Amino acid sequence: MAFFGSSRVEKRNSQDKRLSGDYTRDRELDTDNIRCLDGLRGIACLVVFNYHFLWPWTSSIMLGYGAMLPQAPEPYRQWTSLPILCLWQRGRPMVAIFFAISGYVVSRHVLRLIHQGRLEAAYQRLASAVFKRAFRLFIPPTISMFLVAFLAQAGLFKSNEAIYQGPDSAYINGTVTNVTIGKRCYNHTELVVGVSGLVDYMGWQDPLPLGNASIGLCVNSTSHLAGATSVYANAQLFEKRYARVLNDSTRLTRLQNHDYIPPYRGPAPLDIVNGTNITYGIPARWVEYGGMWEEHPLIHDNMTYALANFTRVYAEWANAFTFNPYHPRYDPHTFTIPMEFRGSMVIYVFLLGTAAIKAKWRLMLAGILSAYSLVFGRWDVATFLAGTLLSDMDIGHSSPSPGGTPLRRPVTDGTTNRRGTSRRSSFIGVLGRWTAFVVALYLLSYPDAAAEWTPGFTFLAYLLPRYYHPIAGWSFYEAIGAVMLLPCILRSSLLRRALESRIPQYLGRISFSFYLVHGPVLHSLGFWIMPRLFERFGRPNAYFVGYVICLAVSLYLSNWWRAHVDQWSTRVGKRVEQLLMV
Repeated sequence: MAFFGSSRVEKRNSQDKRLSGDYTRDRELDTDNIRCLDGLRGIACLVVFNYHFLWPWTSSIMLGYGAMLPQAPEPYRQWTSLPILCLWQRGRPMVAIFFAISGYVVSRHVLRLIHQGRLEAAYQRLASAVFKRAFRLFIPPTISMFLVAFLAQAGLFKSNEAIYQGPDSAYINGTVTNVTIGKRCYNHTELVVGVSGLVDYMGWQDPLPLGNASIGLCVNSTSHLAGATSVYANAQLFEKRYARVLNDSTRLTRLQNHDYIPPYRGPAPLDIVNGTNITYGIPARWVEYGGMWEEHPLIHDNMTYALANFTRVYAEWANAFTFNPYHPRYDPHTFTIPMEFRGSMVIYVFLLGTAAIKAKWRLMLAGILSAYSLVFGRWDVATFLAGTLLSDMDIGHSSPSPGGTPLRRPVTDGTTNRRGTSRRSSFIGVLGRWTAFVVALYLLSYPDAAAEWTPGFTFLAYLLPRYYHPIAGWSFYEAIGAVMLLPCILRSSLLRRALESRIPQYLGRISFSFYLVHGPVLHSLGFWIMPRLFERFGRPNAYFVGYVICLAVSLYLSNWWRAHVDQWSTRVGKRVEQLLMV
């Protein structure tokens, strides 16, 4: 007798099903697996690892190519931030892809039963899915966060103060440079001559945005925590400072708009106008953005208080019915788990309410609700509903009759329908799919921050619905991009074959475990070794060495976690369900 149920009961139920006429169709449902989406999920999880590996050390993962931020000394022109190319290090678009895939997959079995006219079986499977979803999603992260809390008390994690306030913080912080005009410099400032001297002193590349001053400048540079998301606070300070100048009639003639780098237009801080420098009496300030702060496990005075704090944090995190994402210190990346659960429940309720209506009305309702959710700020719900919409359309195309027909894959660019389309229409279809694919990747490349000052995205930032804060604009466009991406992949034989290859499939199998394990590895091992690697090898080489080490440890632990925790949590849900069945 097993703890959660009897193996003999399971065997008898299996034999009874074999005698029924539904056995063959149930086998079709169980094998209805879209392998390319598993591969896509695995690749997306690897990109999330890349994103979080670089998160504390560089701002390039959040900024777009050519971004000229307020109070930045020069545009950001790292090639890794180019549209589409940047996706190898952008984690937030991958979250939108996760949600779209989940909407497509979690609804698929129920939708197929609905299209086969087996409503009672659909309701039974829907009830089973609702019951088991919490076990599947919450057991593994609960165990992982509890282990992190214990290991933090045991000393495996550096303290929050040591990371963000100690000597190692120099590798995380940005640089804030203040410049005043003067022939003599005091209070730890350095004298340089003109913009050219300032550029040489700071190691900047492009003096054009700074103006044309050639007088003595007193420079003071300090290290501060200045992640890319702080650009909006700095922008407000920038605007207030120059608003005061514009309101001062004695300086109005000295401040002019300077077209220093199209499409940017604004005052060059050290520009000479009519022989007078506009910054006379006003310190010029530049911010070179660095890495980002992230929630990190706290180390408490005793284990009792640590356990009490863990209980409070866990209760706050596990609340899936608030729309304010909560990033727990024990693993901030698990903020998506309650969102995943909530999105799944929305899908299950939607299917429960629309199972008995005609497919065309269900598709229409799914489209309307998805668009409504997207416009009004609920991008996560929108991607789930859109994924369900795509799944419903594909199933309707493959098995339109109530009796059910064998599953046929969607028409891809390597196949034609039975009537035989002409070469011209086939070419137009393939061209349209690849065009949509490129557009989807471009939307997924929307910068995490400062899109308003990034060439190629300023107009999209202007069109952002008012229900989105500028710092969250990525969620609107990346949700659209993720939904566009799925049908492009499903209908491309080339992309399907690539994602069904060995490495993406392996990453797909361990994706959930990889997602849970990589955060604690980076916050423990990563914060211990990366500063030492920077000292030893310099930034570029240190990134490579640290990446290989952290990735190898994460993959090893992910395999162990999948075998001992992930699969066990799935069995727990099934056995509890069998134990409680009527």
